[in-house]
Amino acid sequence: MVIKQLDELGQSIFEQRYAYPGEKTYGERCKPMAKHAASAEKEGDIEKYEKRFYESLNTGDFIPGGRIIYGSGRVKQNLLNCYAIEPEDSVESIGKTIQDMYKISCGGGGIGFNFSKIRPKGDDIGNVQNSAPGSVSVMKMINEVGNHVKAGKNRRTALMAQLGVSHPDLLEFLHVKLDLAQLNNFNISVAITDRFIEACENGEDWSFRFNNRPYYVYQCNRVSPDGTTEHINIVGLNEGDAVSRGKLHHLNHPDDKFEDIEKVQFKAIDLWNRIWENAVESGDPGIFNISLTNRYTNMSYFLEMNATNPCGEIPLDSYANCCLGHINLSNMVTEDNSDLDWKLLARTIRTGIRFLDNILTVNHYPIEECRVAGERSRRIGLGTLGLHHMLIKLGITYGSDKCLEFLERLYSTIRDEAYLASMYISRDKGPFPEFSSKKYLDEEFARTLPARIRMLIKENGIRNAVMLTAAPTGTVSMVHGASTGIEPIFAPMYNRRVKEGNSSRQTMVLDPMFKKALEEGSDGRHIVGAYDITPEQHLAVQATVQRYTDNAISKTVNLPADASHEEVSRMALKYANYLKGMTVYRAGSKGQEPLEAIPLTDENIAIARQMIKDDLAIAEQAPDACLIGDGNCGS
Repeated sequence: MVIKQLDELGQSIFEQRYAYPGEKTYGERCKPMAKHAASAEKEGDIEKYEKRFYESLNTGDFIPGGRIIYGSGRVKQNLLNCYAIEPEDSVESIGKTIQDMYKISCGGGGIGFNFSKIRPKGDDIGNVQNSAPGSVSVMKMINEVGNHVKAGKNRRTALMAQLGVSHPDLLEFLHVKLDLAQLNNFNISVAITDRFIEACENGEDWSFRFNNRPYYVYQCNRVSPDGTTEHINIVGLNEGDAVSRGKLHHLNHPDDKFEDIEKVQFKAIDLWNRIWENAVESGDPGIFNISLTNRYTNMSYFLEMNATNPCGEIPLDSYANCCLGHINLSNMVTEDNSDLDWKLLARTIRTGIRFLDNILTVNHYPIEECRVAGERSRRIGLGTLGLHHMLIKLGITYGSDKCLEFLERLYSTIRDEAYLASMYISRDKGPFPEFSSKKYLDEEFARTLPARIRMLIKENGIRNAVMLTAAPTGTVSMVHGASTGIEPIFAPMYNRRVKEGNSSRQTMVLDPMFKKALEEGSDGRHIVGAYDITPEQHLAVQATVQRYTDNAISKTVNLPADASHEEVSRMALKYANYLKGMTVYRAGSKGQEPLEAIPLTDENIAIARQMIKDDLAIAEQAPDACLIGDGNCGS
């Protein structure tokens, strides 16, 4: 067993975020993690599994989510990263949602919300005309509560707001995040459907609907008392209703007038283009393919998933939840870098599945509804990190045809080993409560499994309804010096800016694999960064991994600063049927960034070599591009 040694940055993050008082090394934290998880086993097996868990944890082969690392061994700790709530359209439900959000967030859980059941802004409440504040108003209330939440070692809350593509508040929802000061605890995402994608492809009209009533877009001139005229859009049931909504909810001045109102022919593709125009400009929204999510799964026969966790990798029904853990693919490469150690990979997958299933058993849930929803499916999220570092070691270029072919083999192996592991646990402990052999094996994802695994599941059941994901893993990857999730590295060389009071300090940093390449005599130009990879290559990698993933994937498509929203929109529509979620990030769209890629010119490579020679080079893995950025999605 090769014990994992953290580098200086990893040790610093470990001490700041995860260490229990008195703990100095990551290995010391691995002991309570292994002990806590093994306590779910029957008496005679505890010692065996504690040893097995500890070996996999201490080598860094298997890395749990941040809540597990932090909370294991502490009293009554929530060990799960991912939660969701779907509020109903009532004062009581909204009030309970805010209360439950506070409890879950204080326990370190990130929460996704689908607000599509909240009546639109300007609808009637009882006999009070046009009085409903709308879904965005509820989001703002929750966001404000989030400003006051601190969890664990000063972690801020992580939230996701989703709204259906047919909801009449969608235009306001899209507009609000263009102001970077609004909903700053939220990622936002539009829940699209097969029908919407079809309407985009066929150039069809699109109307909004709520409670089976159609809402239309009206364009008018808002005229202020000083004569200033502004063109605005108002969504309403009819022309008179649109004017009434305008007078209550679209005033800049009490004496504003609404003139020249007319119904707009609104195309689905126009809405699609607006989504991506906003995304390119500000990083929000992403999209959540709610149809594919509820079709390409094993759970459609007993639940509907209308939300995700904050970074989008775990689709969830209301109050459902998930624990996360990651296979460190960088550790799976053989010593001569010729191949993967497939036996080690299989062993680590089996260990990871059992560890995560045990975490569900020992977890302290923040509220009872979460416990009930979690036990119903025993959903877990085993993912990977270190993918790009693995590819670099194997001499495979990220996003290339060779890369995609290799990923087919890798992730089909992960899928098959994970399902076998869960089946064996079911044989020992029983399947998840909603398991029905015929219904389960008829699910679309289960039908992709090899026949031999399907036969074993039919005979023995399966412990976890779904179990595979790809989380962003920003912080835990940095602890272990590995590339994040399935993302490419940010850049081989980059400048890192750190604010210090009213000024900032800049440091040149080398990715660990780039530093190693220079030390071995290479110029490192075979190592590419996130912005060296085309957007289509980013999406091709994600689509390949999604094929073998029963949950979803957190993946950011990095765009150059000059990317056009028209090009992104066309590309996104091409892949929309194959991805459960999609997020883009254009360089510079959030203002000045803490990281700046350095081009691999002869001069810059020479500077890096001299820094290594003088023992001045800093080698560390840059954080991932998940826009929440505080690690609640898997770190």
